[in-house]
Amino acid sequence: MITLKKMIPVALGVALFGSVLAGCSTEKGLNGEQSTAPQVDKKFKLSYLNQNYDKTVKDSYAIKYVENKFNVEIEQLPRSKDNYKEELLLKVASGEIPDVWVDLGFPEYEKLVNQGAVAEIPQELIEKNAPNYWAWLKKHLGDDPLKLYKREGKNYSMPIIQTLGPDRTVVGLRKDWLDNVGITKSPETLEEFEDALRKFRNNDPDKNGKKDTYGWTGQAVGVKDIFSPVFGAFGVFPGTFTDKDGKIVRGEIEPGAKQALTILNKWYKEELLDPEFVLNKGQNVDDKIISSKAGIVTASWYQFITKAAFFDGKYYDKLRANVPAANWVLTAGPKGPDGQQGTVQLNPIASSGGQFGKHMENDKEKMAKYLQVADATAFDAETFENIVYGEKGKTYNKGEKGDYKYLPPFDKEEEQIKFGIGQQYTFLGKSFNDYDFQTPYMTLNELMSLRKASEHIGKGKYDIMQPIAIAAYNENVDALDQMTLKYYIDMITGQRPVSDFDKYVEEWKKAGGSKVMAEAQKKYEENFKK
Repeated sequence: MITLKKMIPVALGVALFGSVLAGCSTEKGLNGEQSTAPQVDKKFKLSYLNQNYDKTVKDSYAIKYVENKFNVEIEQLPRSKDNYKEELLLKVASGEIPDVWVDLGFPEYEKLVNQGAVAEIPQELIEKNAPNYWAWLKKHLGDDPLKLYKREGKNYSMPIIQTLGPDRTVVGLRKDWLDNVGITKSPETLEEFEDALRKFRNNDPDKNGKKDTYGWTGQAVGVKDIFSPVFGAFGVFPGTFTDKDGKIVRGEIEPGAKQALTILNKWYKEELLDPEFVLNKGQNVDDKIISSKAGIVTASWYQFITKAAFFDGKYYDKLRANVPAANWVLTAGPKGPDGQQGTVQLNPIASSGGQFGKHMENDKEKMAKYLQVADATAFDAETFENIVYGEKGKTYNKGEKGDYKYLPPFDKEEEQIKFGIGQQYTFLGKSFNDYDFQTPYMTLNELMSLRKASEHIGKGKYDIMQPIAIAAYNENVDALDQMTLKYYIDMITGQRPVSDFDKYVEEWKKAGGSKVMAEAQKKYEENFKK
């Protein structure tokens, strides 16, 4: 099983913007071959798909900085937030293949590689043109970081790793609500959670004189979404492949899932759960938390602390705009009868990374330029500061404690957007998040202790087979997941008795599940037990 090594800051100060293409020499070329031919520094046009395109402006400060530093022309193109995968696959199928893209799942990666739509990216090209990125990969994935991305011995990916993934997700409980209903000890066990849920529903925790609050809200968009910490209390993680005593198991069909469904059915019947969890999408959950309609939610730890401490903070900053005294207590989830707890976490290899279109295979010089820009925008302090913060003394200053602070009026997002700076400027490498490197830019000095107290609370397991191609799974996953969602929702809401769980497991196996598990075990042994 791939494990993350201890995060160590990547050394900075490397001069990344010198062209590898200029001059006449006998040094190794882009692929490591000896070359004596004179090379001309070409001006390439680099195009990027940007999911925050609506927050970018033409001729922005960030774009002009990158263009000037690397002698390139930058084009930002809109990337759909909702249908990105489908739109990209349609473009490729129609022959409109982008230069570069990121964040497709492994099934789509496998498909595009097999179709011949993806360019090979030689390891030597990455090492030469993105040395800091390469060092970061090796620190976290080991000496062969491309192992899981290679097909027939060739690499087609620039891996993207989410180093926060394995302990990112936590359970947040409204601390001010606990105080209001007289609970002085943070809930730990299932029984203590149930007590809090009951009082959040019945004891007017928001003090508005109405019975209009629920204990726990969530969603049922995917199998992993359905109150995962309750399943974690019984040591199971639906929607994931995990290892148990040398065998691959699937959480949704494990016996512990039946115990979790029994608890959730009880809570639902007592109106302790948000009854709209079946219909909720992410925005619905956000709205209910920010408007104080529910007091418990599962989310990333950084949603529950201020954005000035790390990255987002929506369940803290936006909530406190409505309720100034609002606060959160964070936990890994309720402990079950055997002391187990946790929730479905994120595999650090969360996607297939970044790929180049097949046509780029014949333009290694341009591919090298993309890699140089990616390396600098993710790992070079000067480049990062100019893209995100802009012009020192005009848009930001660095305080005595080393904090980076926007100067008015650029402390307002709309002014940052007008000037053309911010995290929304994606030059591929923005996906290579080295959070040690980014710490001074993300966390105010006085909030460092808050961040450190919050960031490693999460427990649980992630899908270890996510990067591995399992043909039977890809063929059957949609039908199996729809079956699971239907059974789970019906058992929680009382449309079916929980005793139907055993019937569900048998149907799941007959509908392709047994074939999936057999192939998953084989792939597990091939990739993780050698």
